[in-house]
Amino acid sequence: MGSKLSKAKASDGKPLSSPPVLPPTRVPVKAKTVIIGHRIPQDIIDEIVDHLAIDSDFQSIRACALVSKSSVQTCRRHLFRIVAFTPRDVDKWFKTFPVPEESPAYHVRDLRVWIGGDGCVPERFFKYTPWFTNVEKISLFGHGGVPLLRRTSLWRLPQSATSLTIDTSVVTLVQVRDIMAQLPNLDDLLLSGSLATVDRRELLGIGTVLRGRFGGKLNLSGECAGEDVINMLLEISSGLHFTEMKVWCMHTGLPLASRLVEACGKTLVKVSHTVIFGGKSNLFS
Repeated sequence: MGSKLSKAKASDGKPLSSPPVLPPTRVPVKAKTVIIGHRIPQDIIDEIVDHLAIDSDFQSIRACALVSKSSVQTCRRHLFRIVAFTPRDVDKWFKTFPVPEESPAYHVRDLRVWIGGDGCVPERFFKYTPWFTNVEKISLFGHGGVPLLRRTSLWRLPQSATSLTIDTSVVTLVQVRDIMAQLPNLDDLLLSGSLATVDRRELLGIGTVLRGRFGGKLNLSGECAGEDVINMLLEISSGLHFTEMKVWCMHTGLPLASRLVEACGKTLVKVSHTVIFGGKSNLFS
């Protein structure tokens, strides 16, 4: 049968051609992308970011924070170590971090706040400060403008702070004491600038107990090296244990400053006392 078919011819006498052989049908295969790589160990990431922080290369640290999720926390630890708040900064912070517990507040070690003049922060900011649970140093600034009318005794400052700086002309001695009373772990204290006037009867009525350790550095200058401030420190029931002291005062304050030195006589290692006579300063170390 097969031999007959192979010899079949068309009507014109030419042999019939065999049908064309088609290639086998191929089923398309979906391409897959395979990424071959290794995750950088967390300790290496930390070391890289720490090295950038030593060089204060914060622009590179911000760039590293965008590389991967594993680098975000390390970068935040350096980017938010020092934070300064003016009214504009407070608004930006609340807008960026509306949920306090999800904010980087716990990374802050040095908290700087403007409480006087045209750049004072809104009162609502001090309801947020307890979230700064790891703060070591608090600095309050602000010169010019009207005296601070806020009830500082209602502020909620982070009790973790061991250092307090007040350099302003808008607070009274009563308010300074209220602020200090909220920080039971105080070691370092720097008070400078002028104090807003207050009724002397308010000073007599101060009942706030100061509970700081007061075992670090003491720096007093300007009106804060005056009689009222020094007497306030000398009345602290737990005593003063400063190891370094720097006092800048008028010659009339010399006896009181000497009493401060005596109160810390067993712990003092370094004393720098500048006394102003006739407009000229004289340094005694």
